[in-house]
Amino acid sequence: MKKFTVCLLALCFLIAFSGCKKENAYIAYISDLKQDVYVGTVGDITVTAYYGFREEPFINDGKTGEIVYGYVFKLDVIPDDVRRVIELSADGDTFSAAFTPDEVTSEYKAFIEIKNHFEKEFTVTYIYGSEKIPVTLCSTLPENCISYERALDLLTEKQQPLLSAYYSDNGFNAEIYMRIFVKNDSPYWYVGIASGNGKLKALLIDGASGELLAAREIF
Repeated sequence: MKKFTVCLLALCFLIAFSGCKKENAYIAYISDLKQDVYVGTVGDITVTAYYGFREEPFINDGKTGEIVYGYVFKLDVIPDDVRRVIELSADGDTFSAAFTPDEVTSEYKAFIEIKNHFEKEFTVTYIYGSEKIPVTLCSTLPENCISYERALDLLTEKQQPLLSAYYSDNGFNAEIYMRIFVKNDSPYWYVGIASGNGKLKALLIDGASGELLAAREIF
């Protein structure tokens, strides 16, 4: 009876700890993540939003600094002199940000810092001058889309030689960018590995299976 009890306890211990999955160590090196993409249209206004986190301040130096969670909103508009603002209400608080031209792309973007806002659908208020327009944003990700954690796990398992090239005596010497996007109803993960010396390795991963579809040097 005693032997049976010991074996049963050992089995319970094994089951309990086999369910505890250790976090992928490469997650700590992600400095720019867009894990969901939303789109909403009212009339001729289209608002796109990306949720995730980004290093702040963002520096392409191969290192990961302090990260900030939030939404990047992009507005498809013809630029004019009228001030445009986006408002988001959550948990009794209202957050707002003005749209400004992006320094690189000249697209009108706004950033609202908010953590743990994992919604499939939510409504924002687009303010154009004195006009306030509610816009419902819906996630564009299909049900079979894998998470960024799963995509990174599969990359770690199947592409270890590629990742090993970024190691030295000081450990992993690169920062990782990850962005989900949907094309023709199919999800894809873009993964960038930047070493901080001007070189960027760009990877395209199937967002449903995790298969590596393409890899090339950008710089």
